[in-house]
Amino acid sequence: MKILIFTINPLHNAPRVIREIDALKNNFEIIATGITPPHDKNIEYIDAEKFVLSSFEYTLGKIFRVLSLGRVFKGRYPSIQSKIDRLIRETNPDIVIVHPGAYLSYFSKANRQYKLVFNAHEFHPKEFESDQRWKSTWGKIHDHIYRTHLPKIDLLINVCEGIGQECKTAYGRDSIIIPNAGPYYPNLKPKLRSDGKIRMIHHGVAIKERSLENMIELAGRLEVNYELDMMLVYQDQAYFDKLTALASNYTNVRIIPPVAFDDIVSSISEYDIGLFLLPPANFNYLHALPNKFFEFIQARLAIAVGPSPEMANVVKEYELGIVSSDFSVESMHSLLSKLSHDEINTFKRNSNQAAMELNAEQYNSLLLSSIQSLNN
Repeated sequence: MKILIFTINPLHNAPRVIREIDALKNNFEIIATGITPPHDKNIEYIDAEKFVLSSFEYTLGKIFRVLSLGRVFKGRYPSIQSKIDRLIRETNPDIVIVHPGAYLSYFSKANRQYKLVFNAHEFHPKEFESDQRWKSTWGKIHDHIYRTHLPKIDLLINVCEGIGQECKTAYGRDSIIIPNAGPYYPNLKPKLRSDGKIRMIHHGVAIKERSLENMIELAGRLEVNYELDMMLVYQDQAYFDKLTALASNYTNVRIIPPVAFDDIVSSISEYDIGLFLLPPANFNYLHALPNKFFEFIQARLAIAVGPSPEMANVVKEYELGIVSSDFSVESMHSLLSKLSHDEINTFKRNSNQAAMELNAEQYNSLLLSSIQSLNN
């Protein structure tokens, strides 16, 4: 049987898509679209650049909004639909897995001959809800897509329980939960220390809405007994420069270059604590359960997070570290400043145990069985 995996993102460093391919490739013929090829050369690859909305489509949307006195265009662009239809004819898949929510409507036609799966990376209707302009445009578009097309798909996959529950409450659609857990690293062991500075790591994308400066300020307040490295990738040069300038004010904070995707876990395993203090600027931030969280676990680190419910629940259940009472620097500082090496070592040992359970291999069987059941 043949599966078409549709995304318009790079395939070489898209963790969720990479894990999906790994889970399914031994049982299905896989064709994947993207704007870069996957690492696995055995996967048939189709360049997705032609499916990306062009300035022409965006202009049409703006014209529609002007002519309709402020309404947003919630339909399908014929030019994109034609390209998607041709893709389906040429690949003739038995199952299509769509990743970008904005494209779900192009695949959910009533006369389709394939099963349709939506693998949602976020809760798209509230992705940037703090931005009023986005909320009045793309927010409405995604709400329309969810309301109209979730009932038509054959399987919905979500990244965490909170988002799954919101889909059920708001749109009446059940889903399976496949978290963003990475592969199991059996050869890594916790690095236990009895003295010396406590080394913290945060890695990921430097996005202004994440308020990463709070973690830099936190480390600065902890002073000489703690060190923080920020391993960041960025697109917003101005925000990255701001973080770099702020870090330069503290002798115990560094902005360090990113490593290759496959080297993240082994690289951060040299640290003591994985740190992520993420203010709930929007619904998805509130329910964040990101790749980096599971990478902290595979690296056998102690974990320090704010009261983001998805991350906090896992930290508490497996006793992996500390959860601050709120998202303030003061709250996290009060907990971190009291930690001993013995306590951190205990958390690291617990991460070592949790790593055997909270990994992609454990969730792959659920994904595979759910996909296989679509044609039963």
